[in-house]
Order: sequence, then structure tokens, then C-alpha cells
Amino acid sequence: MLYWHEGQMRANAGRYEEAIPLLDHARKPPGMPDKAGWNPYVDATIAFLRRDRAALERAHATLAAYPPPTGEGVPEVKDGYLVLDMNGGEQRRVRWPLNIEVVECLEKSFDKPYTEAYGNDCKTK
Repeated sequence: MLYWHEGQMRANAGRYEEAIPLLDHARKPPGMPDKAGWNPYVDATIAFLRRDRAALERAHATLAAYPPPTGEGVPEVKDGYLVLDMNGGEQRRVRWPLNIEVVECLEKSFDKPYTEAYGNDCKTK
């Protein structure tokens, strides 16, 4: 995760060519389960930084197709949201697959800098 966060910091600074290898290094390695679509999220982010719309769209489609988690003790997905029980009995809803909102923001803001495309403003529009 340190590679990922350093890559994000460099992308935020507009240093995309330095960010890309760091982000790429943050992938889950072959053979390691990727149950939440981490690698397609990485693909989407790198595609955005390279300004490769076709690759971004492919990564989005791959991520969007990720099946919801299943199994004992795994939170349920209802209407496209992972429902998490928080302390105090509250529930929090998170879009499934994880990071799909970020990828959608990258697509909507394709011609903008990473800092704007990744920002929370996109998620509220």
C-alpha cells in the first residue's frame, strides 16, 4: 500500500510518469486472490494517468463485473451497496464493487488533472 499512496501523491503533484510505476507495483501479484477488484482499479487509475480512455473503459467494465463477496460473516450486498454494520448498531452503505465510484469519477473527469478527477466533489455530483 505504500507504493500506492506514494504513487497517488506523485499523481496529485502532476508527476504522472513517476506515479505510474509506483501504482503498477501496488498490484496484487498473480496467484493472490483479488476478491474486491483491486487490480482493475489499479488498471483504471494508470489508464487515466496515461490518458488512455479505451483502457480506462475496459478497466471500468472489468471492475463493474466483480461479483459481490459471499460467505459466512461477509457483509451482504443490497441494491449495489455493501451494507456494513458499524459500532453502535448503525449501518454504512458502500458502493460495490469497491472503488467503482472513483473509476466513474476518472471517466467523467477524463480531461482534468488527477487531483480534480479523484476529488470528493466528483462523487457528490
